[in-house]
Amino acid sequence: MRAFYVEADFQPKEGYRLSERESSTGRALRGNQIWKDIRGSVTDRPEPVCGDNQVKIKVGAAGICGTDAHLLRKDDMGYSMYDGHTKYPIITGHEFAGEIVEIGKNVKKLKVGDLVSVESMHWCGECDACRRGMFNQCKELEEPGLTYDGGFAEYATVHAKYCYKLNDIVNYYGGDKMAAFEMGAMIEPTGVAYNGLFVRGGGIRPGGHVAVFGAGPIGLAAISLMKTAGAAKLIAFESIPERVELAKACGADYVFDPTSFKSADDQAEMLMDMTNGAGISLFAECAGATKFTYPVMAKSLAIGGKTVQIGHTVGLTPVDIFGWQWNAATISGSNGQSGQGIYPDVIALMASGRIDMRKMVTGRFNLEDIEEGMKITAGKVLVSTEYPRLK
Repeated sequence: MRAFYVEADFQPKEGYRLSERESSTGRALRGNQIWKDIRGSVTDRPEPVCGDNQVKIKVGAAGICGTDAHLLRKDDMGYSMYDGHTKYPIITGHEFAGEIVEIGKNVKKLKVGDLVSVESMHWCGECDACRRGMFNQCKELEEPGLTYDGGFAEYATVHAKYCYKLNDIVNYYGGDKMAAFEMGAMIEPTGVAYNGLFVRGGGIRPGGHVAVFGAGPIGLAAISLMKTAGAAKLIAFESIPERVELAKACGADYVFDPTSFKSADDQAEMLMDMTNGAGISLFAECAGATKFTYPVMAKSLAIGGKTVQIGHTVGLTPVDIFGWQWNAATISGSNGQSGQGIYPDVIALMASGRIDMRKMVTGRFNLEDIEEGMKITAGKVLVSTEYPRLK
């Protein structure tokens, strides 16, 4: 079968101390400290074999995450610039959906012909974190497309327990399988936003004001979810023109360029003026620009306001905590999208027409042309063997 296959050399940087798991399994917790001379291409790979507890999926569509492009970039020493959980060689792609073509002998709740979306955080169910129900904090975490073969391929095999049916979406869209595949591929980034906003952050009361920093795919999903959740004024901050238009399409009432403000105080003052002094009930930090966003949030929180940290940032962020303490506000960290009924809830929203994340799609590329798709940095790019080739 055809697949986008990535290889790299396991060469820990001088001074980097390997953990026991990194040493014994070859899975890097901090990929940019270990993987050198990373390279990827579309090539022929063996078709995967379905295990007893697995399903084999004919991939219908897969989303290109910023991670997929970032991990292929190299620093001055030739190391991958992606600092996350990884193992190579591997078929990448962790946002995907497709049709089941084979089931293992122990699989009871799925059948051939079911359309499914796949969680990207594959929790073990046995570690201390999992036993607490904190699947996204699993200590034995595996991730398709990052630690084992994923969805940038014609076929993929995954454990059945990580699959969620898309049949309701197909029915809502009159039997349109590609609509289900495309939305199914975007449940993962939508679920990341859902986890932060509702599971970790606790959501808002309808009528609260919401501000979203960053209009990448996670930020766009946050905008869509907050719109349907009843945000009164929904404000986004984004500087890239293409992303500004996408934010509006996904439901933002106002979109401002954060670089246009003279100071954080000016930005916070504007938010207080826009909300008639009430402040922002929920901030979704999806930009990872925390040294710029926290000074704004500190001075524009509503009483009992919430900050949800979803974007990943590099380095330390100085925070004046007084604003949160004075307003009885909270800061919630969030990572991942597994468990807690997140996938079923997102699917239900899609299957009722409440959200349609196809609004953020900016490109559709055949698997053979995936490297061209990785050049697009705004919105969500989808990959499928069903899309036409570039001429």
